[in-house]
Amino acid sequence: MRVYASRVDANHPDFPVLSMLRDAIASKSGGMPSLQSAFPELVRQAVDFVLDPVRTARTRVSELDNVEKTFIGLKLEHFVRDMLDAPKGLRDLVINGVDVDIKNTIANNWSIPEETYRNSEPCLLMAVNDVDFTCSLGLILARPNYLHGGKGNRDSKRGVSAAGFENILWMVQNSQFPPTRFAGIDMARFRDLRKSLAGSERAAQFWRENLRRIVHRDVMQALLFDQSDYMKRLRANGGAPDILKFEGIAILLGTFRVDRTLAADLGIPALKRDEVTGVAARTSAERDRMRAAGVIAG
Repeated sequence: MRVYASRVDANHPDFPVLSMLRDAIASKSGGMPSLQSAFPELVRQAVDFVLDPVRTARTRVSELDNVEKTFIGLKLEHFVRDMLDAPKGLRDLVINGVDVDIKNTIANNWSIPEETYRNSEPCLLMAVNDVDFTCSLGLILARPNYLHGGKGNRDSKRGVSAAGFENILWMVQNSQFPPTRFAGIDMARFRDLRKSLAGSERAAQFWRENLRRIVHRDVMQALLFDQSDYMKRLRANGGAPDILKFEGIAILLGTFRVDRTLAADLGIPALKRDEVTGVAARTSAERDRMRAAGVIAG
């Protein structure tokens, strides 16, 4: 979203209302730093909820249809309301006794309904940019002179004008939210793998093609979406490691301390408990270490 400098300061006519709402929202979130940390995480969760990558292998908002895209805002609204422990009132939530509308966009503007701007009511504005992985959260009084459009619009919704953007009090502005856990993976190939091979062989083929890539367990669950116990396919005694050990490749699970220690010895020092990687030796010393650990044959 384009950055506009805010004119909302102590001398701004909207400051008393907007600052009161801002302070109440920050307080309910555990303080402004907590809010600025939590909101991007909520954005990631809302986006992933709608994408449902485990079942669909979709990882970007552009893969959703227009109706599905609206669900991101709805889910994010629910997450924010829960975070603030704020009830729903005449509008989307009540903050310090004030009804506040919530609007989200995955584009560059919002659709403010007539019932909100008719009396210049407050809006909590949320924005999600899935290209740059940025998000914003701000407050505005929906004054008609801050808005544009409406004419010829059947439901009379209006957007925020360029000048109107200057009257937003930002709490989070173009902050990074976590990228998809599938970032960097060839998703066309990933989808092909999902359609082919038995579970253990599918996992083995993924790691042949993605050596030393560190992925979240959700990626493995998405790859093995049709397996009742997908983690079993990543363990020895019947899983992909039994296939790969004869090729000099080991699957290391952050769940296990011994695997985390081995990963560190092989140049992957910070494998987290919810992460997985596949490793082949790069040197004779690494090969000896993997053989000693019993993860490759020889």
